[in-house]
Amino acid sequence: MTFKEFFQKISSRIIWGNLLAMALTAIALVVGVLIYLGFYTHHGETISVPNVVGQRSEVAQRKLESLGLRAEITDTGHVTSCAADIILEQRIAPGTPVKTNRLIQLTVNSAKARTIPFPNIVDGSLREATMKLKAIGFKMGAVKRIDGDLDLVMRAEVLGREVHFGERISIESPITLVVGNGKTEDYYTGDDSLAWALEREAELFEEE
Repeated sequence: MTFKEFFQKISSRIIWGNLLAMALTAIALVVGVLIYLGFYTHHGETISVPNVVGQRSEVAQRKLESLGLRAEITDTGHVTSCAADIILEQRIAPGTPVKTNRLIQLTVNSAKARTIPFPNIVDGSLREATMKLKAIGFKMGAVKRIDGDLDLVMRAEVLGREVHFGERISIESPITLVVGNGKTEDYYTGDDSLAWALEREAELFEEE
């Protein structure tokens, strides 16, 4: 065997060995990544979301976290018949299958109703005022009508008290809008009487 033949034989073994090693390494990497992803995403594993409505926020959060879920209070409400710090709503319905680490958003009952600065609605129309108040969360009460331009908002009241622009009002308090009924009173002044007298005198002069 010549040196050239020996070198070629050794080189071919080295090349094939390297190729085999690279192939095995690639396979190992692919298998490792698949195993990691399956572990990280808990492939095929789901958790049934429990019902935590009506429970205290601390109890509800602990219950969700014990199952591998995340819990976060993202909103507050106010229901007078419920105690404060009670969960009023959960964003993912009970019984829904989800994966581990899924975020469950919760709404908790506040001790006091939320207040909002009252908007400027005076001298606007009844329709515009109603839409604006409902859009920002206020409840609407009965409409009170008085003499004035039809459907023109004169003022707003809460429990019989007039409220003003910028005043913070509870969203649980019904808003009463005082609007015009389309009737206007005629007021007569001395100038009106004089004009009527002059007009009457002119009519009598024409008759003569």
